[in-house]
Amino acid sequence: MQAMDLCVNLAPCKPDGLFLSNPVMIASGTFGYDGYGRGLAPDAPLASLGAVLPKTFTRNPRLGNPEPRWFPASFREGLEAGETTLLNSVGLTNPGIEAAMAELAPQWVELDSNIVISIAGDTPEQWEEMASFTRGVKGFSAIELNLSCPNVDDGAMFSHHPRLTEAAVSGVRRQTDLPIWAKLSPNVPDITEVASTAVEAGCDALTISNTIPAMHVDVETGQAVLGTGYGGLSGPALRPIAMALVHKAAQAVDVPIIGVGGIMTGQHAAEFLMAGATAVQIGSANLADLNAPFRILAELEELLARWEVESVRQIIGATWWDTPPGSPD
Repeated sequence: MQAMDLCVNLAPCKPDGLFLSNPVMIASGTFGYDGYGRGLAPDAPLASLGAVLPKTFTRNPRLGNPEPRWFPASFREGLEAGETTLLNSVGLTNPGIEAAMAELAPQWVELDSNIVISIAGDTPEQWEEMASFTRGVKGFSAIELNLSCPNVDDGAMFSHHPRLTEAAVSGVRRQTDLPIWAKLSPNVPDITEVASTAVEAGCDALTISNTIPAMHVDVETGQAVLGTGYGGLSGPALRPIAMALVHKAAQAVDVPIIGVGGIMTGQHAAEFLMAGATAVQIGSANLADLNAPFRILAELEELLARWEVESVRQIIGATWWDTPPGSPD
């Protein structure tokens, strides 16, 4: 039996492309307990995934937001209880871009994995400066621009404004030849406008979407359950919203879309691909179970085999099938 072709290209406009062995990635901020791999088993088969994104780096080190940062405190317990209100407010805790390039990037070289870094800036000039620190550094194959984190209050939500999106992307583009992905916010009037602007400014792919600003109140105390009051809504409740945005953006741009938001199973991953995504990132499921990305990949492959398709690319954008997969002609 011929092996399933799971390969996807996330930079088709570049001469060498950016080929992933499969479309399943670990989303930024969920790579281990600290966002940088802590807690993963030493023999975790990272090479079996398409890519891994460590936690977002900023220009300077950040301590992050006050506790509590999670609701429920255990995502695993929340998901097992059927909770859909999964909130986080970490605040981009990280050691800063210079420390990342000097101390962490050499470690990534040793990993048997495809690493994509995530960065976030406060001003257009800072985006470009941060990208300049990545020049000549080995250990990663692309840069994702976190233009849409809702959990910081000292920087612009760049993906809310086409002009700011253009400024950030074009600044980074001037400093690197690596593929650039723009991670966009779901909280915009028209995703297609921002998506098109990001592509015109030089993005090779778009990640859709980040979390939605949200809050939850404990009625017994009258207090918000997060230390900052507000957080980002993630998990199953985000999935239909993110999927609609993926579908809309896929109709408007000609670069790959990376779908992210509430993907808990291989079927959910297939739904995003059928809606127009070329690849997916696993976030909340990974916070609940560090084995989730590997399980989801196996479930996706099993589903494709049942449908008797030869390549995962056959279902990308196939939202409405003339003949459902696996059905007789």
